[in-house]
Amino acid sequence: RFLKGSAWNAVSSALRLIFGTAILITASKLFGRSAKDILSMKNTGKALIAGAGFLLFFLYYMVTVASGIGKIAGLTTGLFVTKVILQQLTTGFYEELNYRFLLLEGIKHTKNNAGIRIGLVFLSSILFGLLHCATGWDTYRFLQTGAIGFAFAVIFVNSGNIVIPMLLHFLYDIIANMTDFIEWEHNVFFDNVSSVFEIALVVMFVISLVTLIIGCKKKS
Repeated sequence: RFLKGSAWNAVSSALRLIFGTAILITASKLFGRSAKDILSMKNTGKALIAGAGFLLFFLYYMVTVASGIGKIAGLTTGLFVTKVILQQLTTGFYEELNYRFLLLEGIKHTKNNAGIRIGLVFLSSILFGLLHCATGWDTYRFLQTGAIGFAFAVIFVNSGNIVIPMLLHFLYDIIANMTDFIEWEHNVFFDNVSSVFEIALVVMFVISLVTLIIGCKKKS
């Protein structure tokens, strides 16, 4: 890799934007929908309801991180703009189009029964988890990212809105990437809430699964 630091993050962001735009154009032609229609804010209320599991988890995650911040170290303006903002904004754009919209929009062109919808949501989540283990297998990382991907997939399948998953993905990634620059200050509250991170993931997954099943029944 010839580029490092902010320069590499900027190039990486540009590449993700290009890939995401290419997927958007492909999906538009494949499904006969305009880019404007795909990226519309329709059914925002349904999307937020469908994302209840993730929203609760995200609230927990923000409280956990905020309670343990000692100080921010090593975060330059360049890194903040390119790594924390641009790279995560384009990641949410690219990955939601690729792992949610491109795969799950096809549900409408199948028999569209509950079994197919649930099966494809799980497939989307597995692929998303595998993506995050591309450089080396990590079971914990696979399950964590797969569960989060599952929650995003449920939002899209239940509402048809891909913009809300993009925005939530972006917001989550901002905090997750900020943790690379945090020097933690341990205290009783932080240690206690951070110790139940896996439980919070399971709760998010269960709520999302129940939401998906309810949504499937309504569409059947």
